[in-house]
Amino acid sequence: MTKEMTRYDIPKEVLDEILTPGYSSLETGYRLLPDGKIYAATYTRFPYAKGKMVEWWFGSFLYNTQSYKLWHPGHTTFVWDDKKKPGTCVGATHISEEYMGDVVVPMRITFYDPSDIFNVSKFKKANIGCALVAEIRNPEGHTFSMFLHIVRDTSFGCEMRNRFWMNGMSEADAKELLKHNIEEMGSLAEFLPGLYLRENQGKQI
Repeated sequence: MTKEMTRYDIPKEVLDEILTPGYSSLETGYRLLPDGKIYAATYTRFPYAKGKMVEWWFGSFLYNTQSYKLWHPGHTTFVWDDKKKPGTCVGATHISEEYMGDVVVPMRITFYDPSDIFNVSKFKKANIGCALVAEIRNPEGHTFSMFLHIVRDTSFGCEMRNRFWMNGMSEADAKELLKHNIEEMGSLAEFLPGLYLRENQGKQI
């Protein structure tokens, strides 16, 4: 059985690459790692949005099952734990269930401060408008995945570059997770700019 990974085990080359101009050789897809884990990536363009809108979505608007279902029809239940603070998801865990294909997967997703692993002083130069670092556990506490959601502001809006590490999962599981994430972020990219303006009385970022 492979060793559980934590955010501190993310390879330095991935952290450096995500802050470097341009793109990596894998922006959407997956590969098998020598230790048995699966490394995956997705890329989504967000026209007319900014990273701060994505940060607002996770930290402020996403607060119950109704808002969670707005994001993806495969989402079934959602609640934050008692560590959730207004305006941020850092330090909190969201407890949810959602379909991956035909299977309902219970999740405990804990978000951490990006400064745990990044040199955040480089974010401004890299145009990083939002950075989410999280570990995903099952109800028994086993970490089966972790991810980075990194949003880079651009001239057209912003772009989200996601990185996943999956522990003890099959290639079929990885494909379902990637498909689900692509659907989630594609949906969010479509409705987020209008939702943000409506909920914030037209306030621009």
